[in-house]
Amino acid sequence: MKKTLLLTFIIGFVLTSCQEEQSGFEITANIKGLSENAKVVLSETESQKILDSAFVKNDSFKFKGYLDNTPIEISIVILPTDNNGQAKYTSIFMGNEIIEITGLSEEFSSNLKIRGSEFNKLKIDLAEKSKPANAEYDQNFEKMISIRKDGNWNDSLQNAYWGKNGIFDNIDNQLLKIKKEFVEKNLNTHFGLRQLYRLREDVPNEYLKSQFQKVKPDLKNTEYAKSLQIYLDSEPLKENDAFYNFKAENQNGEIVEFANYFNDNRYVLLEFYSPHCGWCKMALPEIKELAESKKDSLKVITFNVDKDKNDWLKTNKSNNISWESLWDENGRYSETFVKYRVAGTPTYYLFDNKGKIVKKWTGFDKKTTVENIKQRIK
Repeated sequence: MKKTLLLTFIIGFVLTSCQEEQSGFEITANIKGLSENAKVVLSETESQKILDSAFVKNDSFKFKGYLDNTPIEISIVILPTDNNGQAKYTSIFMGNEIIEITGLSEEFSSNLKIRGSEFNKLKIDLAEKSKPANAEYDQNFEKMISIRKDGNWNDSLQNAYWGKNGIFDNIDNQLLKIKKEFVEKNLNTHFGLRQLYRLREDVPNEYLKSQFQKVKPDLKNTEYAKSLQIYLDSEPLKENDAFYNFKAENQNGEIVEFANYFNDNRYVLLEFYSPHCGWCKMALPEIKELAESKKDSLKVITFNVDKDKNDWLKTNKSNNISWESLWDENGRYSETFVKYRVAGTPTYYLFDNKGKIVKKWTGFDKKTTVENIKQRIK
């Protein structure tokens, strides 16, 4: 009897282990022409969080792991082996699947054969449809750079390339049309719904609403659908508008309310930040100096937009963050992120001591961003 129970336990354990192992992802790549021992980095595209790294051996590399909240887009970057080389980049929209990648080194960014992912087929389809317009964009961009280098740039050319109905505006309109047609055809898929969400700043709300009404119930519970609903239910914030209130966890493990930061006469700077964002890292010393030099008139509040809690806490500690740092488990799909219309990191909102928006900045400029913030603090 004991032997039977033991055998049953062992079999159950083995089967469970196998199921858990199979539930993860595996990426196997064989790319002819890769540099031996080149480092390959696997990361989440949106958050830039590094998932794993490997080294090229005999034109091959391999990753194995588990993805939360699938499907998501992951990036694979092959770093150059010398200072003169260029990184190679590709991405896959995938779940916990068995992926096989083959191709040539020179085709790494655009023409690899990626097998095994049902989710990625639509991504490839959209890329193929967009390829002619993207090629036209690249050709014109190179031509523009050449003209600038030759010193022949003028206002007329500026308008011809960048003005309304100019070269790049027309190409952007072509791409927008392609994306809309793709969304309308593939709306009730994870990738189609993701593309609709990514179009939110490029199309009228009426279009978003009309498409969102067609989303099937089984997809309404996805992050993309929930975020779209929040987006459609909220208005974009403008200067002199009152803040959107929200709750989040601070680095001490406390659930705090944003409204409570307006409890004295100080201004509040709300920074949307990612530990993996290069511009955020560049801004950090400047924000530290700002927080210290203006501590009597300004509170700095950082909102981490990524989901990894341990990564957030580790970053706070390694960067010696002395001000309040906030986190939401939903990351870039949180109500806060969506309502504040964060298009990228860093994004800054400056509020006066009554909670009214003074100014919003997207991105960071070492020469102007912090100086502009200081000038607006009375």
